[in-house]
Amino acid sequence: MAKIRRHALDQSPFYGLRSRKKLAEVLGFDRRKLEALARAPLQYKERDIETKKGKIRHTEEPRGPLRQIHERAKRLLSRIEPPDFLFCPVKGRSYVDNAIEHVNARDVRTVDVKNYFASTPRHRVYWFFHSIMNCESDVAAVLAHLLTANGHVPTGSPVSPILSFFAFFDMWHSIALQARNEGCKVTVYMDDLTVSGATVSEGLMWSIKKTIHKTGLRYHKERRFSGGRAEVTGVVIRNGSVVLPNRQRKRAFDLRTTLRTMNEGEEKDRLARTLAGLDAQKRQVEVT
Repeated sequence: MAKIRRHALDQSPFYGLRSRKKLAEVLGFDRRKLEALARAPLQYKERDIETKKGKIRHTEEPRGPLRQIHERAKRLLSRIEPPDFLFCPVKGRSYVDNAIEHVNARDVRTVDVKNYFASTPRHRVYWFFHSIMNCESDVAAVLAHLLTANGHVPTGSPVSPILSFFAFFDMWHSIALQARNEGCKVTVYMDDLTVSGATVSEGLMWSIKKTIHKTGLRYHKERRFSGGRAEVTGVVIRNGSVVLPNRQRKRAFDLRTTLRTMNEGEEKDRLARTLAGLDAQKRQVEVT
């Protein structure tokens, strides 16, 4: 695998931008075209889609030149050296790697951020580019405008996973520091936060939850595991190793049973692809 080339935050092309002209160059656009795009109604394809769990999710997908800007911003932001505690969205780090970080812990706590993208407001994107990336206020304002939809990070954009992390750059680093100060470990996998250690105190978790709440985000799905057994980002930790959850094993077993009784056709092909995906997941988790 080719080595992933990254650099410090202050070496990013976004860092210290002082003019819209330079911003246009960084984004690969003619300045006039960028200015026109910033003034015009932004092009998003909005639709409601049903998730695998049967929930309806509203998405906003950037279109045309705006899509190019989002793709470019994603590439540039993804080149910034990520902190050790961030596992998604980071190329070369997986949900299995995220779980392995907690293998030897006796106490594991997990919390999810609710509606992460839709809850990441435009002013937080502006704050990141202005306060952390040291951009001029008008440059930060253009970026915040171009990279958000309906006042928040769009749910269907390629830049949203990494942008939402940076929009709460201070929060995530504060949480990691709080955990380290109590001898605990933190990992972040998109909107999933995991805290582990010999003991994870209620005081630490309360402090972390207050930090999340103070930024305007909300948390839910809080879980606690002890005794060296836990489930982190869909991976089971048990006896110092990681394995697939029993529900995944059962699903694979049921699919094999069903496929043996089916006639050839599109539905059988679809189920076979699903089974192949489960088998690949099993190899990834249990060979690691």
